[in-house]
Amino acid sequence: MMRRPTKVISRKTDSVRIIKITGRLDPGEGADQLFDMVQGFLAEEEIDFLLDLRSVTYISSTGVGSIIKSYRSVLKNKGHLKLLSPSQSVKNILAISRLDGVFEIFSDENEALASFKGKSSQDKSS
Repeated sequence: MMRRPTKVISRKTDSVRIIKITGRLDPGEGADQLFDMVQGFLAEEEIDFLLDLRSVTYISSTGVGSIIKSYRSVLKNKGHLKLLSPSQSVKNILAISRLDGVFEIFSDENEALASFKGKSSQDKSS
């Protein structure tokens, strides 16, 4: 059975690095693309991450491990790692493993980005 490779792409909005994962989050015996990417950005002193999980079709236990490893690494650097719109399969795994209480999970990207600022974006003048 041919599996489409996982795609991991990133973009930066303000000080937040948004990492979008598409496909299966299953590092298996291959390279851990997510963790390696996070480590690379931490080396460049980026510390705030938002993982966009809406396009993840499957997550394995090693995929969950990759998110946890990345999360711990970010915390060590006094940063934040939050989750955006996990797909239903990812939500189920997070709930079963009780990780839905560990991670801040958002369904709206703007709301998630505002949470990194520590205050809401209501300070705009009218």
